[in-house]
Amino acid sequence: MTLPKLRTELTNWSKSLHSPCLVYKAHNTTDIAKALLSARTEGLSVIAHGAGHSYTDAALNTNGVVIDVTPMCRILAWDAARGIMRVEPGVTLRELVQVAGKDGWWPFVAPSTPEVTVGGCTAMNVNGKNAWKDGLFGEHILSLDVLFACGEIRTLTPQQDPQLFYAFVGSMGLLGMITAITLQLRPVACGGLSIRRHSAASFAELFALFAQEERNSDFMEGWIDGFTTGAQLGRGILTCATLNRSEQTAPVSQQASGPFVQLPGVPVTRAAPLVQPVRLLAVQMLNRIIYHLGRWNPSGKAHGALFPYTFWPSVALTGYRAMFPEGIKTFQAFVPRQYVQETFQRILTYSQQQGCAPLWCVVKQHRSDPFLLTYQVDGFSLEMNYQRNRENTEKLQRVLQELITTVIQAQGRFYLAKDGLLTQEQYRLSVGDEVIDTFLQLKQRYDPGMLWQSDLFRRLFQPSLRAGEHAHRQFAHQDDAHQEERQESYAISGIPVESSCTAPH
Repeated sequence: MTLPKLRTELTNWSKSLHSPCLVYKAHNTTDIAKALLSARTEGLSVIAHGAGHSYTDAALNTNGVVIDVTPMCRILAWDAARGIMRVEPGVTLRELVQVAGKDGWWPFVAPSTPEVTVGGCTAMNVNGKNAWKDGLFGEHILSLDVLFACGEIRTLTPQQDPQLFYAFVGSMGLLGMITAITLQLRPVACGGLSIRRHSAASFAELFALFAQEERNSDFMEGWIDGFTTGAQLGRGILTCATLNRSEQTAPVSQQASGPFVQLPGVPVTRAAPLVQPVRLLAVQMLNRIIYHLGRWNPSGKAHGALFPYTFWPSVALTGYRAMFPEGIKTFQAFVPRQYVQETFQRILTYSQQQGCAPLWCVVKQHRSDPFLLTYQVDGFSLEMNYQRNRENTEKLQRVLQELITTVIQAQGRFYLAKDGLLTQEQYRLSVGDEVIDTFLQLKQRYDPGMLWQSDLFRRLFQPSLRAGEHAHRQFAHQDDAHQEERQESYAISGIPVESSCTAPH
């Protein structure tokens, strides 16, 4: 029996790209096997797709096959005493917290929406408001079950398979497909927070506040008014939060709070077109209001809950998409601390001078980590979100290309879930030849037929394949009898075989 497929067009979260493809919905590994067999029969490449929250082309595969893993949404095991959970890749963070939160546990790292899948968080190795302290999502993964192109299903751990594990997490699904993830969660007792807000009149003041608060905070995030210039460039608010250290465990509340929550989604959607003619002025005024409200409350102390502090309410995302129907262009630069203030000032000033002031900006602190395709540095990131429309597309791309050059000159990096403009040459300059060559060698080893591909892969890696061709020759001498034996065992399991993985055990 063949797996039903849908010929459709997918788009990324920012609605800037549209990709015609064949979509298969996978409920289990048998469905994945059928989708792979169909793809090979038609000579098509394959990529996995989760909830679709990537801002770029990471989960798009134009004219290829996309395997939708959202039906693979079972929680396979939950150890409430140790906070260890094993899930399928389609489980969302909301579903994870619904189970773990009842017992006082929370994911160590979470982005700003609970609707992302755990598989997507792993593939993109997401970060949160505690990146400088708790690192990336992958640092709290205990093991991964992955399916390679050759048909082998293998469990990877950072202890037994360090090179492959740290290359696979954050590899955007280009080395194989995740079938299960085991996570270590953190105890959060009652899920309450002590929240402090500080106003900063400039970038210099903002970074001084980060340094002042980092030892006493569990979470930190800066907001910047992207419209201010001159001496006020970089003014904003730093929000810090510390987990309450109560010894009593209580269920983590999933009730959102704040002014946005009181707005029903339908009126927000209907009102958005009325605001669109003056939306830039409205956003500029909102930035001013937010900053001055922060200044009028100098103590900035409050109590809050973990869920609404971590995740934006759904109505805010509804309003954002309704206000900007042609999408938003996001630019996020990760810059070492020794160059950060000068670089952030340059890229924000240049945006303003070119008539492309960002609508809103976010600053986070980061640290280095062990992952091969990491984007983090020992420093800070600045995320800038720009209005996108038909009139400014070409100009905005020129501006962002100039910003990319500025960041690379400062030894900075880019988060591939939010960057859609990097070229192969720019990515090499950013992360270095050794990183790219090592990744391509691993891809030649575990995916010699280049089954796993995406639009991002073809943009950033495919022109570099010659750099990794020697890896294929390096592993081609593996024992043929051993390969045939493993191929036979994979065929019995029902997984279609491309060729044997040459990974040592």
